[in-house]
Formats: sequence, structure tokens, C-alpha cells
Amino acid sequence: MNFEKAVNAIKLTSFVPLLALAIPMTANADEPVTEEQAEIETEVGLWSDHEYRDLILSTEPAQSSNAPPRTRALTGIEYEHIDNENQPNEELLHYIYADGFTRVTDTFSMGYVFKEIHHSRGGDSTGQSNYSEIIPSFYWRQNDNVAYNLMLSYEKTIGEWHYDKYMAKPGVDLSFGRHFLHLSAEIGYKDERQGPGSRGAFIESEPLYLYRLDNGINIGAKVIYVEEYNDFNYVEFAIKPLIQFNFDNGNYLELRYERGTLDMGSDPNNRDHFDYDVYALYTDLPINEHFSFLADIQIKDRHADPAPWTGDQLVWFSKVGIVWKF
Repeated sequence: MNFEKAVNAIKLTSFVPLLALAIPMTANADEPVTEEQAEIETEVGLWSDHEYRDLILSTEPAQSSNAPPRTRALTGIEYEHIDNENQPNEELLHYIYADGFTRVTDTFSMGYVFKEIHHSRGGDSTGQSNYSEIIPSFYWRQNDNVAYNLMLSYEKTIGEWHYDKYMAKPGVDLSFGRHFLHLSAEIGYKDERQGPGSRGAFIESEPLYLYRLDNGINIGAKVIYVEEYNDFNYVEFAIKPLIQFNFDNGNYLELRYERGTLDMGSDPNNRDHFDYDVYALYTDLPINEHFSFLADIQIKDRHADPAPWTGDQLVWFSKVGIVWKF
């Protein structure tokens, strides 16, 4: 499949979840929700706005140390089109071979991401990169209200982009009645192999709060803070309110809005600044016991104030694929 055909396929496929969701909106609407169903609904989809590889840790804890390994992963395509005001437009196409976790014991999972990234600028290809990541992760439940987790990661990209990235992410989950709070801090080091200024530490924090309403609906918000200590000097802050719908037939829908700012640039007196808005829809539609269809569609509107190199940016993002579980 060439680049143009893949892009056209994604644009068509992105409309599928919008049509399919017209059915589950009324499915089982009049049936009472049992206590068991309500408990399931509080867990499904808590991590959908994270990277997909986080999902298995919180939604499917193992029942015993003798449980067989369980795998849940995504295979699909991710497409991003960036309209730059002052520069040629850019396109990124990711072929995602596997993005998921295999649970080894009730406290340990091994995550992995393998994908191929194609980049074009002004309609011309500028190259590709091969991306791989391994993510050993640990999970401990203290009691019904408190759980701890630790995620480690080594990420490597070879090709047009060439870098190594190391990360540790401790976290805690707090559940009290209808309230859920996730706290974590991601600390790491990235080396882009281009001299001293291209390597440095970074920190990221994304606390998440959710409140469970009736009928499988959660409302909440995330606060995002990212800072990189290198020549790029990237700093980002955002607030992301969201609402989640868990339907009785297994369909899941999440609507998100994000408002944030980001600053970047090596010159402290001449840094690019953006104020941005993101509008997003995420859905997971079961096909059968082992497969489901996933789509994540976003529009990102970035206003430069100032950013003389790129100017304003409008970003179209979509990720579609099949989730497989066994």
C-alpha cells in the first residue's frame, strides 16, 4: 500500500465509528443495570485517553499468579496532517504493527510497541523511521481503594529520526465510591545523537480525575505538564475535560476537549509560543470476544503568538485499527 492509498483509506475509515455509535445509543436503554454491570462500567475505558498500551494495567488485573498470559494490543494505522501557515504542509503516517501488553503474572506485564513512521513535507517524502519500545510494568493493589504501579520504558527510533529514550513512571490509583484519581510522574532521559544540545532529561505529569455518574457515564479531567531540558526547551501545560460513555452492549465512546499552551526554542529571548485547542473523539467497538475496532480522531488548532517559523498550525489526526485480545 503506497502513502496516498493509505491516507485515503484512513479518511474513509474515520467515519465508521460515527455511524456505528448511532446504534448503541439506544441499546438496552430500558434494562436495569445490575451491581456487577455497574462495577464493570467503572473500570472500562479509564485509560482510553492515555497511550493505548496503558489499558491492560487498570482494566484487566489478573485473578491469580497461575492465570495464563493475556495479551491485548492494537494493530492499525495512524495519520497526521499538519497545515503550517508559513511552511510547507507535513504528513506523518504510522504503520502500527503492535502496541500493547502481555500480562505475565498478576503483578507484572510486558509492554511493547513496534511501528514504522513515514514523513513527507510539501508532498515529497523525507524518509522513514523504525520505532520500537519495550515497557516492563508492575502493578500492586494495596486494597479496594489504593493501587500502585510502576512503568519502565526503553524507546529507540532509527532512520530519519534517530534517538534513544529511557523513562520511569511511578503512579498511584485512588478509588473512593464514585471518585477515581490517578497520579503519576514520568521522568526520563532522551538522546537524539546530534551532540550535547540534543540530549537531556524530561519530566511529565498527567493527573486524571473521574467521577462516575449513573448509566455507565464518567466525567472528569486531566491536567498535563511536560518539560524537556535540552536545546529545544519544550514546555507544555494543558487542561483536558472529558466524558466517557460505557454502553451495555460493550461499545465505548469518549469525547475530549483540550486547552493548552506550549513554548519551545533554544533562544530564551525568541521562543515560539502556541495557544491551542484540541477536539477529540475516541471509540472502541467490539466485533467479537477477541477483536474490536478502535478509532481516535482529533482536530488540533494551534495559534502562534509568536511562532515566526511555522505560524499558525491546523492538525488533523486519526488513528484506526483492530484491537486483538487473547
